[in-house]
Amino acid sequence: MLTTGGELSGQVATACLGIGLVFALLCYLITNLSPGGMITPGWIALTLIEDPLQAAIMVLMTATTFLATRLLQRVVILYGKRLFAAVVLVSVVLQLTLFLLVQQDLPLLFAHQTLGFVAPGLITYQLIRQPPAATLVATATVTAITCGVAFSGIVVGAVPTT
Repeated sequence: MLTTGGELSGQVATACLGIGLVFALLCYLITNLSPGGMITPGWIALTLIEDPLQAAIMVLMTATTFLATRLLQRVVILYGKRLFAAVVLVSVVLQLTLFLLVQQDLPLLFAHQTLGFVAPGLITYQLIRQPPAATLVATATVTAITCGVAFSGIVVGAVPTT
């Protein structure tokens, strides 16, 4: 864990998000695919470094949000801004529900998840707009590169953890 006194290191968070933004932009410019949104790979990399359980929950919530949105699309016409708002709202409601269910037993699981409540919605939005397999490959690749670069920076001491 890279926390200090229960707090996320600001330098690590900033570095991961910045590195993720650079690689997400490169991915988009080279392949014309969004890797689940511009901030998502950096956030997933940060959660992988910080607490892999949070990353697993993000994957679970993304799948659940995707299925719920597909069901919602059968009864509601969703496109453009309405689609984006609906997907993010579904994601936040699902994450908040999970948070309320487990906060008594696992209070630290969602300690730093403000952005994590939205990230599954951002990924799902891209899964709906782009070919899902290509989106998953792009997201996984950019996240892995971001995680590798960020973790390497931590190991060599370029990114302070305190």
